[in-house]
Amino acid sequence: MDSSEKIPSPIIGLLGEIMSETHTHAEIDRLFAYADAPDEKPEGNKVQKTVDWLRLTNKRSRKPLSVLGALLEDFLERDPSARSYFQDEAWSKTLVQNQTKIRTALTKAGLSYRAGGHIDSASASPVTSLQETVAKGGLKAIGIEMDRALKMVNDDPNAAVHYAGNILEASLKAYLQNKSIPFKDETATLSDLWPLVRSDIGLNPKDLENRDLKKIASGLNSIVDGTMYLRNKKSGAHGRTEEQTKEIALRPRHARLVVHSAHTLSMYVLECLAG
Repeated sequence: MDSSEKIPSPIIGLLGEIMSETHTHAEIDRLFAYADAPDEKPEGNKVQKTVDWLRLTNKRSRKPLSVLGALLEDFLERDPSARSYFQDEAWSKTLVQNQTKIRTALTKAGLSYRAGGHIDSASASPVTSLQETVAKGGLKAIGIEMDRALKMVNDDPNAAVHYAGNILEASLKAYLQNKSIPFKDETATLSDLWPLVRSDIGLNPKDLENRDLKKIASGLNSIVDGTMYLRNKKSGAHGRTEEQTKEIALRPRHARLVVHSAHTLSMYVLECLAG
């Protein structure tokens, strides 16, 4: 197995430390069982158990990073503000700190977490991974992925828009690939992909005679352009001052509008593909 497919040692050590503080033995056992880790449960304290189980996963599992993604899914997607009656503000603060530690460790290892329990390597574009999901799952996959985007809306509106833009791009690429229409997979943007799809499905405004349809088709152009613009804003947030970041921050209602718009267009494109 390629070393890039294994769980990096720094992450193994970090999870041993975090899980020993946040989980009981029984919770660790259930979590590893859910993640489809090897059946052999290690002995020892919570730190040693977690570390040994992750190392065993690297040795025995065919896809260690898939196991890691499943282990992190609930932890990284948990809303710090959604506390139960026995969880106080200190619990929320600790959760946020641990989530940040894990994401930072993943980044240093050339990995990233994607909603739904997926771990992507630096060499694999998130859009490429989504494209495979969309191509296999069709309309149902789009609904599932957009639901994940909506779950981000309140906590991180910019991230929700970015993810919705990735889903729209993946849908357009899936359509073009299925139709054998050539495009530049590595460099094509939404504004490059949409005209190709639009022409193939007959939604180019200049080719439509009906005035109402022309308006709708022109509106779709605006959805694509607006989604691309806002997604690029999210990407451009890195390295900015706090004041600059606030200036480009979206409100949840704006992010929700973008997600629903991208969802509608993605579904329409795949429905055209299905005939």
